[in-house]
Amino acid sequence: MQNVRVCSEVGVLEKVVIHSPGKEIEVMTPETANEVLYNDILTLPVVAEDHKGLKGVLKKVTRVYELKDLLKDVLKDEEVKRDFVITITALERRADLSDYLMSLTPDELADAVVYGVKEKKDTLEKFLSNKNYALPPLPNLYFTRDISVVFRDKVITGSMANKVRIGEAVIARFIYRHHPEFKSEGFIFDGILEGNERVTIEGGDFLVIDKDIVAIGVSERTTPSSIDIFVDRMKREVKEEDFHIFAVVLPKERSTIHLDMVFTMVDKNKCVCHYPYILGKERLRVIHITIMASGEVKIKEEESLLKGLKKVGVDLNPVICGGSDPVNQKREQWLSGTNFFAFAPGKIIGYACNYHTFKELEKAGFKTVHVKDVVNGKVDIDNYRKIAIGIEGAELARGGGGVRCMTMPVKRKPINIRG
Repeated sequence: MQNVRVCSEVGVLEKVVIHSPGKEIEVMTPETANEVLYNDILTLPVVAEDHKGLKGVLKKVTRVYELKDLLKDVLKDEEVKRDFVITITALERRADLSDYLMSLTPDELADAVVYGVKEKKDTLEKFLSNKNYALPPLPNLYFTRDISVVFRDKVITGSMANKVRIGEAVIARFIYRHHPEFKSEGFIFDGILEGNERVTIEGGDFLVIDKDIVAIGVSERTTPSSIDIFVDRMKREVKEEDFHIFAVVLPKERSTIHLDMVFTMVDKNKCVCHYPYILGKERLRVIHITIMASGEVKIKEEESLLKGLKKVGVDLNPVICGGSDPVNQKREQWLSGTNFFAFAPGKIIGYACNYHTFKELEKAGFKTVHVKDVVNGKVDIDNYRKIAIGIEGAELARGGGGVRCMTMPVKRKPINIRG
């Protein structure tokens, strides 16, 4: 049986990895929030409660794994633990921490990596420095999507665009290499070994449309060079059917750090999108890269993402984030209003605060419900063919991401997207 396999954005979810936010969130101040890629400081009790709602829904529909628990599992092997410490201290240039980290138990080491290790102010240089952590905490870790991608039965581990997230990618790499539940058929790309400042890729930019079609954002987090490498690697995989990559060129704005901030699939034939960038006058450039069965690569520009996808048999009806009002479109896109996560075809989770978007989903045939009614058993998900579950997310959204961002799908059932 395969441990990992993802060939779509909407196939029935079998395994997903999340991280429940903890005290690593509380290290931010108004002055340092931007350094760790946040729009604002967050209130942990509110964030934790809202995330608990997401976990409650996911536990009703699939197997849910906590990222830190998986890390603790792999660190029980002494050789793996040593390799992990060597890797993370080398990347952080803190070899002086190696002995201390090796002295910790697996549980303590996992906590230290996530929560950070405070700097000992035992020299004048350290005493005068504004740097408080020898090993920085990982406040972005609850956005598990970005640090890896499962595509087909292989893995891409993130080459993170910002140094503050390197530790997250190391965690993902060791889980996929060593955890028995997550060992794959290999790595398409190992971000820790192969990434550099020109070659960065994050999971929020990688959408698995079908087994032979992906859309990838060219963004401030994912570079053209990384997509070129992906094209080169996929040449080995293409045998009979052509393989299609739609590279979507995103503006380098705070609200469009990844492709899933303007476009996500919510059913076999439906997507939620930000109208100006996907359909409107400001629509983004889309470069269609085709890897032929012969190995030849063809590149051309498409009029739009949806028209390009239609040419290869994926005909999507758009649901507009924020509805028809341009002001609501901008407001709800900022609050991750396109960033939905599908746990089955037509069964999705998003932020309830984007109520104009939920109204559009109702018009598109979705039953819209609140997370509390699902978790408390008042609503049976199985009674609906299409359902949109709203979780509390106004505080979570201030972190700069949505429900798709907070979920790392590891295994989905096969689905015929074009059937």
